[in-house]
Amino acid sequence: MRLEEAKTKYQGEWIAFRAFDESDNPEGKTILHHKDRRIFDKELVKRGLNDVYITFAGPPVPEGYAVMF
Repeated sequence: MRLEEAKTKYQGEWIAFRAFDESDNPEGKTILHHKDRRIFDKELVKRGLNDVYITFAGPPVPEGYAVMF
């Protein structure tokens, strides 16, 4: 599965992804996914996963909110 496919499939969830190559949209495997970041983090630690790419599959700011830097 490609990373962008995983982001589409698990929309609104945290994803731990293990890539098989180093392209812009790598082929790989989704190791873990969950909507709740705390539960996701606990499972990462429990499984000892530290060599995966972690990303959120959704907008970083919910619709209707604004961010100022």
